[in-house]
Amino acid sequence: MNRSKREEILAAALRMAYEQGIGALSVRSVAAAAGVGASTLRHYFPSQADLYRAVASQAVTYVLDDLDIADDSRDPADRLYDCLAQFVPQSDEQAQALAGWAELNRLALGGDARVMEILKSGRRASEEALQSWFGVLAGQGHVASADVGAHVAHVLTLVDGLNLDLFLFPDRVDLAAARTALRWCAECIVS
Repeated sequence: MNRSKREEILAAALRMAYEQGIGALSVRSVAAAAGVGASTLRHYFPSQADLYRAVASQAVTYVLDDLDIADDSRDPADRLYDCLAQFVPQSDEQAQALAGWAELNRLALGGDARVMEILKSGRRASEEALQSWFGVLAGQGHVASADVGAHVAHVLTLVDGLNLDLFLFPDRVDLAAARTALRWCAECIVS
């Protein structure tokens, strides 16, 4: 597959963010990692904020998949659960990544504007995925179209709480408990 220069730059930025943390992202460091000049990077990402937004959106999009949300031959609560389960770690090893998520939130609460922009962009990408999934279910008559916005807000609140509990209280809340809560949520929404 022949990737565009923008995609190559974004891939380099994502690698850096995963390997070195979000603080490693700068125009110069990303340009060097992508093998382009700073002016080329600025052509595709005119500001640092544009780069951060793209990285956050791509990170969320990379993790979230529509799976088979549109397959009306399957139970809608099962399809919704499968999609929602992507918002929590899938293994104990992935749960370790919650430390990075918690650190981003700590930095944002401390007023780091770059990190706030990253978290906001990731949140918008998550909202878009949820809107799409609920839109499919609404189109099939499984949820009321008027309730989609509320469902998105409720799910994001639940996911944030579950991930916080997984990070802070791993002895009380494990991945099985998180999945049980998401299953309950999916069934409540679709019933």
